[in-house]
Amino acid sequence: MPIHAYRCRTCGAEFQTLVRSGDRPACEVCQSIDLDQQIALIAAPNKGGESSAEGAQGMGCGACGEAACPAFGES
Repeated sequence: MPIHAYRCRTCGAEFQTLVRSGDRPACEVCQSIDLDQQIALIAAPNKGGESSAEGAQGMGCGACGEAACPAFGES
């Protein structure tokens, strides 16, 4: 089951939830189903032999090719 990020159009709440095929999520705050699906960042897998801390440094998110991910305000 994939984890999806959503923003509620009714109250503005942002949340992530597991979504099964065919299910329609509702806002965790106001229970509205008027949601915008957001772009979620996906972690890059570790390269062989590296620990998670070593593998994460300098790899960025992989989405934009930058060494530090601008989505997290890192430079």
